[in-house]
Amino acid sequence: MENFLNELNDVQYKCITETEGPQLILAGAGSGKTRVVTTKIAYLVKYEKVNPQEILAFTFTNKAAKEMKDRVSKLLESDVERMWIGTFHSMCVRILRRDLNLPNYTKNFSIFDTTDQKTLIKECIRELNLDDKIYTPNYVQNRISGLKNEGITPLEFEKFAFSPIDKKLLDLYKIYENKLESNNAFDFDDLIIKVIELFNSDNMVKTYYQQRFRYVFVDEYQDTNNIQYQLIKLISGLHKNICVVGDADQSIYKWRGANINNILNFEKDYNNTNQIILSQNYRSTQNILNIANSVIQNNTERIKKDLWTSNLEGDKPTLYEAGNSTEEAIQVGSTIEKLIQEGKSPSEIAILYRSNYLSREFEEQLIKRDIKYKVIGGIKFYDRAEIKDILGYLRLIINDDDDISFRRIVNSPKRGIGDVTIDKLAEIAIEKNISLYKALDYVEEYDKLFDARAQKNLIGFKNLIDNLKLKSTSNSISELLDFLLERVEYITGLEKIDTVEARSKIENIEEFLSSVKNFEDSEEGTLHEFLVGVSLLSDVDKTENLDEAVSLITVHSAKGLEFGHVFIVALEEGVFPSAYAELDEDMEEERRLMYVALTRAKDNLYLSSAKSRMRHGKINYQLPSSFIDEMGDNLIKISPVNSNKVRFQPKETTNKNYVYTSKKGVDSKTNIPNSNIYNTGQKIKHSKWGMGIVTQIIESQGDQLVTVLFDNGELKTLIGSMAPMEVVS
Repeated sequence: MENFLNELNDVQYKCITETEGPQLILAGAGSGKTRVVTTKIAYLVKYEKVNPQEILAFTFTNKAAKEMKDRVSKLLESDVERMWIGTFHSMCVRILRRDLNLPNYTKNFSIFDTTDQKTLIKECIRELNLDDKIYTPNYVQNRISGLKNEGITPLEFEKFAFSPIDKKLLDLYKIYENKLESNNAFDFDDLIIKVIELFNSDNMVKTYYQQRFRYVFVDEYQDTNNIQYQLIKLISGLHKNICVVGDADQSIYKWRGANINNILNFEKDYNNTNQIILSQNYRSTQNILNIANSVIQNNTERIKKDLWTSNLEGDKPTLYEAGNSTEEAIQVGSTIEKLIQEGKSPSEIAILYRSNYLSREFEEQLIKRDIKYKVIGGIKFYDRAEIKDILGYLRLIINDDDDISFRRIVNSPKRGIGDVTIDKLAEIAIEKNISLYKALDYVEEYDKLFDARAQKNLIGFKNLIDNLKLKSTSNSISELLDFLLERVEYITGLEKIDTVEARSKIENIEEFLSSVKNFEDSEEGTLHEFLVGVSLLSDVDKTENLDEAVSLITVHSAKGLEFGHVFIVALEEGVFPSAYAELDEDMEEERRLMYVALTRAKDNLYLSSAKSRMRHGKINYQLPSSFIDEMGDNLIKISPVNSNKVRFQPKETTNKNYVYTSKKGVDSKTNIPNSNIYNTGQKIKHSKWGMGIVTQIIESQGDQLVTVLFDNGELKTLIGSMAPMEVVS
């Protein structure tokens, strides 16, 4: 790679050849950030004759570290394995293994992963005799990790731990730290903290590393937290040849400790900083960049820059304003189907959303069209643990011979029924050739197998399922679920944990409840039929090759990726931006998240919103996202009445809930719904909801979305061809 400098633009060349002193490279989305960092490292070695072992480069992921090493190796045409390029944690492990000199620790320390940490935390909770439903291991682990990422020790936490919960948390933090020490172990957060402690307590060790690393690089500097910031300051403190690369406009990880002020205040922290802005974008068309620039300029916490490109101007992004979320999903599904028919690769297509729970309706539309898809950085909707738990309860209610569902839910949420107890119950089931559920009837008879606590818990579980079975005979599925969730305190338990993961689980459950309501509104189906429908949707071959598949992905997980054709969905207030964005600084982070989403697109950008979206089984009327107004005149807006109707013909299936069926108003020869069946002002009679008046009609995809105000005061939006209703003359 003799001429690798010839491939750079003028600004990139300046970044690479100016090597001395602090340097802040503000790299806009798609501006060739990785190329600049790797080429600069190669330049130092090849042209400035720097010893490779005098270079230290921090990354955030092993994948990024590997890519950096591979690129540098290719540029230098030599092995770079001995060069210190890696994640913060891996670099700190190397330092600690070589030079650890802290009281009560040895160099052969263990590193406790997340599972080990939870085991240790459970011990701490038991020792303090605390309620593990309030002080759940997840909650305690997240709080302690948050404190450590801020560099807050138990001694410092003691100064502001005033609430009853924080006082108990302080006690847990102290015991947890003592247990780590007695195990000669560090958790992941400790790896950085202990290097800082080592440097501050042993000047010889600190000086050794400061002298050794003449050049320090930090990738994605906007994502650094407080302890990473301290480490960087210490290790680059002698030569001050510190080069950080990042983009304040893409700082989207505040919720896990990232501090945007680290990049915004870099010039205050390092005198005589050489700031260079990379604003030429190599990814997107100018029309896509116009929207991104227009949105992000509304933030105040940023360093001003506007992205530009020498690429084609491209098509203007479109905004589809759907009547409801079902119509939105149909539109996205049919557009993707059309793109693939035109020869576009599925791997170049992505659906981006703010939160995981939003994936369900889009997954269902892709399944209907036999379009392969994968959920990146997440799990398919019906494979998520909390959804499988609820389905497990429903399946056991209608089939008490289902031992798989029994084993899944008997201790979820936790009710003191462990593996040993279940194994003993299985002995009874095998002896009598019955299911585990039916074996519960013999718990009292086999009282020598179970202690009093296990016996009580098993009988309590049996009573719960029996009660649910009784409820299922006289209540709707949604009513049954409401009762179930209340009795087992599933959502209440997640609310007590109060983490990002827990809130995501609650949102998924609420979305599941919405799918149940949709089923009930469209069909006179039973619980059994609903579960059959779900099984058909979730029965995807797990071994299939998904290289050529549409990507479904949250915006957070999409950072660093790019796709030819991007759909950003559910652009409504309270969804994107999130309802949790109450402060100005939170709103700025949401706007940065939108900026990241917009800049993932290379060729085409499709935005969509819905006027109504079902949450927790109720229709919520939505306002369009405020970010849409910030995009200005750079959008082509499409409403259902103005859009070209894309007629969708589903394949034959027994899953009536999710496809058009040959009912009244549907052409049975083509299986495509006829339009104009219903009109505003008509009186109708629904087989379940009774009499009502049609208040709104939206023509969509060759069908009608019919909004009806029923005599009982309920407002429902129904798919015209599917709803069991007729016009009353």
